[in-house]
Amino acid sequence: MAKHAAIAIGLIIYLVLTTIVSFFWMRRTKKAADYLVAGRGLPYWALTGTIVGTCIGTGVIIGGSGLAYKHGWAGCAYPIGLGLGTLLTGFFFAKMRRYNFMTLSEEIACYYEANPTIVGFSNIAVFFSQLCWLTVQILGGAAVVGAVTGLPHGVCIVLAGFAKALISIPGGLKAVVYTDVIQTLILFGGFGCLIHSVLHTAGGLEGLRHAVPPEYFSFLGVDSFGGWKVFNLIFVLVVSVVADPGRRLTMYCAHTEAGAKWSMITSGVVVVIFSAAIGIAGIYTFRLNPDLTVTDEALPWLAMNVLPTWLAAFIVVAIVSGMSSAANGTAAAAGTFFVRHIFHMVTGRHPKQPLVVVRRALACVFIVSTTMALFTGSIVGFVVKFLPVTMSGLAVIIVLGRFWQRANWRGALAALVVTPAVSLAAMPFINNPILPATIMGAIALMVVSLLTAAPTQTFDQVAEALIFERESIEGKSLDKISAN
Repeated sequence: MAKHAAIAIGLIIYLVLTTIVSFFWMRRTKKAADYLVAGRGLPYWALTGTIVGTCIGTGVIIGGSGLAYKHGWAGCAYPIGLGLGTLLTGFFFAKMRRYNFMTLSEEIACYYEANPTIVGFSNIAVFFSQLCWLTVQILGGAAVVGAVTGLPHGVCIVLAGFAKALISIPGGLKAVVYTDVIQTLILFGGFGCLIHSVLHTAGGLEGLRHAVPPEYFSFLGVDSFGGWKVFNLIFVLVVSVVADPGRRLTMYCAHTEAGAKWSMITSGVVVVIFSAAIGIAGIYTFRLNPDLTVTDEALPWLAMNVLPTWLAAFIVVAIVSGMSSAANGTAAAAGTFFVRHIFHMVTGRHPKQPLVVVRRALACVFIVSTTMALFTGSIVGFVVKFLPVTMSGLAVIIVLGRFWQRANWRGALAALVVTPAVSLAAMPFINNPILPATIMGAIALMVVSLLTAAPTQTFDQVAEALIFERESIEGKSLDKISAN
């Protein structure tokens, strides 16, 4: 009982502090650009903190440790995939910072001559992907709330969704970034204490090795999980980062192009290294209790049943910090995306009051994602099902658009149709159909592009044409909004 009370107090303090930070930045938001793109002045250290925090979210902490509980070092594949995707995105896409984009759809539009069909398709797919990622974060938060309180799963989901909305909505992207930095520090402090305690108690890695099945300690757990499954999980997560609007939004808001590039590369390396902590935590939990029926509960079970009170409270707050960082980043991207694209798609104009619209839109987004979470199973299972359908086509058109100048909008449309179709057709026969879907989508794009006319507008020409649309949203101040 004392442990539950200590954890509850820690979570309340954490929620109050992060909410204060969010409202602090809300009072200092003078223009829509401050809320939506953080004034495009984020420094390297802040970017690195928020990117790492966004990567190490629910999927890594709850899903990855649950996979490690069941298959040993295979749990590392989750953060490794996200880390590699982040690193590669920094290497190959950081130059997009120079164009002052607000969203990933603007970048896609420049690859394909701002074709309305491609832009509209990508708008819907990207926005839906953010709803799905936010659902993952709410699921993880619910798992922690359930472990601490013992409340019914549905109630925990609603509480987790409300708490994340309270932190994310008021202050906009600046609040998200600076709360993420704090949350990342808490996360690493908590996991640092956890791994030190685990290795000391278990007798180091050798002690763990002798206490679990030998296949757990195979390279990335391939002898337990299967080499093909490990590869597919890493691949699907690399693809998800390349096509992730949240990572792009972070890069677009960097103070410099170099800051955008090296913050992504640094973050990718840090997340790959952090994968070892996820593997150790999951394996150690299996050693102590090999009979858990829900693997996603591995880390919460460890905190609630094994760790001393002070460390359990620290770890639970660290877990919630990591998940909140990811949820905050996803929500920020969803809000910016709604104001820049979805509102215009529905109404035919840009909002006169973007700050009012984005906050109302985010409230609706949290309601929808919370509802989706009520009808969703395990986190890893959810990820490997929705990512091939929502993200593989986007990744294909982004990568080929970036590196193959002959790609045109007709080929992109073919890829956007083929990839989800292949994913859905293959899903009854293959657990994770992203690889065949991506290959078929790439082939479709290249064949159709070669059989049809080459593009007539360059990337820079389309980017210049988007400046006025973007500035009509970013430049609105609170005074102008109140006058409207």
